[in-house]
Amino acid sequence: MPEELKYSRKTSKILCCNLTRYLILILTLTCLTLLQMNSLTFNFTVICMSDIVDDYHRIQPNGTHWFEDSNMKSLVFSSMAIGGLLGLLIAMPLMHKVGVRLVLSICGFFSVVGTILFPLAVEFNFISVLAVRFLQGLGISMVFTVLGSVPIAWAPNNESSTFLAILSCAFQMSNVICMPIAGFLCESSLGWRSIYYLFGVVTTICFLIFYFFYTDSPKDHRNVSNKELNLILQDKTSTHKEPVPYLAICKDPCVLVTWLSNVGGNLGFLTLVLYGPTYLREVLHFEVQGTGFASALPFLLSAAVKSIAGQLSDRCDFVSERVRFTICGIVSRLGLAIGYIGMATTSSTLVAQIAFTFSIAVSGLNIMGTVKCLQLRCKQHVHFAVSAIALMAYVIQFGAPILVGIVCPDNTPEQWGWLFMIIGVIVFITSAPFPWFTTAVPADYTLPREKQMEIEKQKELEECC
Repeated sequence: MPEELKYSRKTSKILCCNLTRYLILILTLTCLTLLQMNSLTFNFTVICMSDIVDDYHRIQPNGTHWFEDSNMKSLVFSSMAIGGLLGLLIAMPLMHKVGVRLVLSICGFFSVVGTILFPLAVEFNFISVLAVRFLQGLGISMVFTVLGSVPIAWAPNNESSTFLAILSCAFQMSNVICMPIAGFLCESSLGWRSIYYLFGVVTTICFLIFYFFYTDSPKDHRNVSNKELNLILQDKTSTHKEPVPYLAICKDPCVLVTWLSNVGGNLGFLTLVLYGPTYLREVLHFEVQGTGFASALPFLLSAAVKSIAGQLSDRCDFVSERVRFTICGIVSRLGLAIGYIGMATTSSTLVAQIAFTFSIAVSGLNIMGTVKCLQLRCKQHVHFAVSAIALMAYVIQFGAPILVGIVCPDNTPEQWGWLFMIIGVIVFITSAPFPWFTTAVPADYTLPREKQMEIEKQKELEECC
């Protein structure tokens, strides 16, 4: 750390035993988890909201409530994806200018409003339901980007994989926490509406703490000691804000192959996230509360697998970075494809549940493969590369309900079998190029502009000779 920086920083008397970065990690994980939980509530409460139909028919006996129309319910699922997609397009360039703290706090505000107002919107009309789901989509729009950016700013190089693994556990922990709580409250006297109020209040509290405690750089945090700052910045090249080389990144074969791998991976993972409770309830015939726990178990296992993989990735320095993220990518994708094909080809409830659990458990390693690859390849521009993954995820979230509505209109085991077979094949095909075309070597566009110009001139001279 430069001496002038050491003496110009103002630090607090409370230095958190040189562990402030872990408080940032826990706080960020909590906020990302809550954003995901808020977006997941409808995925579960859809199986215990029949009271709104009963209330409607007391007033209009011959009418049809939107909840009885599978196409309209699909729109409710998809409206969140539209919010995430549009929010990402706006928030990504904004985050490059103003940082994670402000943008993620705004996302938290939208998520809170959408969650707390959902029960009221259900009583009002269908358009209101779409509107609050859209707000929840805005809330999760930056989750992928944040989990790729925070480790770069706050993690020492030898802890970056651990930070990434833990932050990405938000996808799993949101299910682990949301599903059992939702299952319990759905069958309690408090009812399904209490889920939205509870999550909304907790999200408000946590994001207020986040706004006042988080900083975009450890250099600006008063609770980070000079010793801890030196540890975080050790062996890191200083980067300045530069225009993002969008075209160069989009033409990079390594990035393109990684994006392609995520198309299949996200389709497989998000289908289980969106329709896991429906599959367990309608096809495997679990009770409501049992569905909550059965939905949560695979995500708990996934978080555990991912956390162990993150520790191993940081400590196995005798193996190259490329080998580490390639192994994670292969295990994640191959396991997901095998799980889907297993669900598609079995008539046994037990085997189907094991395949369901296995698919989700191994899919958690995806982040340790693809996002880690992008971190190493794109360096300071990783926020754009990861945002593109999020963009594709929201497109998939929008299209998945349409695909499910077409292939599984009656929720029969045969229809779900065909859907799972289609998705399993897509996952396998899109993931096949990943081990062969990726690299851990930083791209030329991550270098300072002057260095890039030198390389270009050298290439021109070599071509002339």
